[in-house]
Amino acid sequence: MIHAHVITVSDRCFSGEREDLSGPLAAALLGGWSITVSNTKVIPDGADSVQSTIAESVREGAQVILTTGGTGISPRDETPEGTLPLITKRLDGIESLIRQAAKNAPAAPLSRALAGIVTVDGQDAFVVNAPGSRGGVTDTVNVIGPLLDHIVDQLNGGDHPVPHVASDHGGHVDSLDIPAAHHHGAKVTPHAEATYRTQHSSPHPDHDADVVYATVTEEDIDMQHLVDLVERPEAGAVLTFKGVVRNHDSGRSVNSIDYEAHPDADKVVARVAHEVAKNSGCLAIAVVHRSGHLEIGDLALGAAVSAAHRVEAFKALNEVVEQVKLQLPVWKKQQFPDGSHEWTGSA
Repeated sequence: MIHAHVITVSDRCFSGEREDLSGPLAAALLGGWSITVSNTKVIPDGADSVQSTIAESVREGAQVILTTGGTGISPRDETPEGTLPLITKRLDGIESLIRQAAKNAPAAPLSRALAGIVTVDGQDAFVVNAPGSRGGVTDTVNVIGPLLDHIVDQLNGGDHPVPHVASDHGGHVDSLDIPAAHHHGAKVTPHAEATYRTQHSSPHPDHDADVVYATVTEEDIDMQHLVDLVERPEAGAVLTFKGVVRNHDSGRSVNSIDYEAHPDADKVVARVAHEVAKNSGCLAIAVVHRSGHLEIGDLALGAAVSAAHRVEAFKALNEVVEQVKLQLPVWKKQQFPDGSHEWTGSA
């Protein structure tokens, strides 16, 4: 299990003036690569603040640290200045890949984001600075995601032989062949196997829509937050679905519902979202399902989809809602007015 910390660097988010959108997005996207985000922090801008918080995360055992925000040229943008003193090995190749991934963003050339290995009190961790925008966070995670297993294995002293890969006749690598790697005696870490399963069930880089948020949560669903995540300047349609707990089911009155989620339920939501996103013609998809206790009128399922045109958005929104309800391993306990209850094995 690889443990990560996400640090949002923003004066406005720290003061509560602005909601932190990039930090939760980074955590969700890292989860899609089988990375456990064990801590998220919001701190003010400034080199001292950044440096002390990164050092604190290393001491707390974080193997991967992603910061978001403070990478530009504004007077308070000092995230690189706070990161650089801790870096013992700079990974400028990753920095170049992130800038290349963001090449279509107008402000991309102004980013000063760094990546490298930081060492604090003899402990090593991988750190990467992401811009504060949702697009910048998405680009950054898409670049580092496939590399994280190898990076952490190297930090732990592994030699990490390269597993066998499947390729077409042109030499293009299609995918990591975990079974073949075992057969040939190559070292495959448990996290590599977990990442292999996740990535092959929910392809990340090869889809038309960005999956910006896909999870199961015990927190209240904020529909405006989902809309904010999927909105794009090029979107002509932004559609939402609100699944609300109703006061009846099959002719019986219902008082409340309790949802109990399987530990892998969030991965199922992510896989479904990526399957729907592929070749959808949409721009972005966000979907979340509740767990825990819900009263009548509470939101149990929320989804938002953006697209250039409404036809694609309608189709994708319907598909993601239907497939989540069909595939999600969440069990529903309905409480009835007479004190009885009923369990059903679906969302």
